[in-house]
Amino acid sequence: MNQEKILLCVQEHSVTKNLGEILVNSGFSVVVSNPVFSSVTSLASESNPDLIVISASLDYEFAGIKAITELRKKTNVPVIYLSSSDNKEAYNKAKITNPIAYFSMPIEIDNLVRTIEIGLTNHKLQQEIVEAHKKYEMVIKAAKAGVYEIDPATFEIDGEEKLAEVFGYTTQEVKDNGWGALLPIEDFNKKKELLSSLLQGKIRSYSLEHRVIKKDGKLAWAISSGSLVTDARGKSKIVGTLTDITERKLAEEKLKKYSEDLQKSNSSKDKFFSIISHDLRNPFNSLLGFSELLANNIEDLTEDEIKESAKSLHRTATNLFNLLTNLLEWSRLQTGNFSFEKSEFSLGGLLNHVVSIYSDSLDAKNLKLIKGQDCEVNILADQNMIEAAIRNLISNAIKFTRDGGTITVGCVKNESGAEIFVTDSGVGISSEDQERLFKIEKQFTTEGTKNEKGTGFGLLLCKELVEKNNGTIKVKSEKDKGSTFTISLPYLK
Repeated sequence: MNQEKILLCVQEHSVTKNLGEILVNSGFSVVVSNPVFSSVTSLASESNPDLIVISASLDYEFAGIKAITELRKKTNVPVIYLSSSDNKEAYNKAKITNPIAYFSMPIEIDNLVRTIEIGLTNHKLQQEIVEAHKKYEMVIKAAKAGVYEIDPATFEIDGEEKLAEVFGYTTQEVKDNGWGALLPIEDFNKKKELLSSLLQGKIRSYSLEHRVIKKDGKLAWAISSGSLVTDARGKSKIVGTLTDITERKLAEEKLKKYSEDLQKSNSSKDKFFSIISHDLRNPFNSLLGFSELLANNIEDLTEDEIKESAKSLHRTATNLFNLLTNLLEWSRLQTGNFSFEKSEFSLGGLLNHVVSIYSDSLDAKNLKLIKGQDCEVNILADQNMIEAAIRNLISNAIKFTRDGGTITVGCVKNESGAEIFVTDSGVGISSEDQERLFKIEKQFTTEGTKNEKGTGFGLLLCKELVEKNNGTIKVKSEKDKGSTFTISLPYLK
């Protein structure tokens, strides 16, 4: 099996070394070149790489964009640019060469490797589509497969045997049934309009991609082309071709999905890493500060001061652990690496279990937890996911409810399933902030009533976990009057 070849032309030696090692370990063949114009163009022609990673430079010596511009005259090899600065001129010129990605330093190597893998897959699919189209043209010219004639007076179809075979019919069945039975009504009406326009002289020929109802009832895709011709006796007829393009359509849809997934993945990860770079730094700063205080001044501190510092360390470490847990689980959901196992379980039993976990946290803030009436209903879902979602909601309720407040947890049945609710008498959420919940692009953080740190990722995780189980989550809240979060899940079916 041939290895896919990557040409690395990057000015930063450390990036070249690290990325090169990762790509080799991932099964790629790597060729390294100085990112100068002559070296890039020469080595690219000689090595015939499957993808190029190159510095986005406009310098005379390191003219990476110029080199790719020259290569585009000969090849459409996928290209990824790495830029060491925010240079709009370089970015605009790079766009003209149609790269698959443009990264600014510093880069996240794993994200770059995933982009390379998806870029290679997309390029392969594009090549497959091009090859499929070439083969299709050769078949039409050489074999005359799927040729038909239509009588303008009766609209009767007279087709070759191969036309019928493609979709599972006999030649006589095609002739007897006509287009009305072969095409869905929407497609038939489009076809009928084109044929009418052709007969009226409004158009000279037509080409239409449409669905075809195969004999087994399944839908296939075909491209139908035709024109009006007159034979030697002066009789007019419509002559056309009908070709099965189902595989091409599936490939196009697959390519479109890959492109959308890549764009969504890049966008989410950019926002994701931008957020955690801030939210992880603050807890670590607190840990370092408190630990430095204890390390350097413990002899001068009273027992109460040491206890208070230890409590602060524990609180910060706990918040950091919860943040990392939520970030890790959310990231695994985004990449599809989260284990998903549906099972039947009692919703009431799960609620009792989750509530019991938080007795110490409730006592620490003198909060009263009211357990709603047991909801005797079984659901089919991933129990670990639903438990994690409920834990996040209860943890938030404790965090944002003042000392002596009340939290109510329960579930109710409805016509379509069951609803789990967590209601608190806490600080509430403004209508403006409610619009920003559950959205990474509008993610925001707030502190709890005892300065507990929040990141907003807990609610993002809740939404992902619930939706994975065909459920929904919503919030009803008013500033300074508390909040109610409701998870809706379908019944066991």
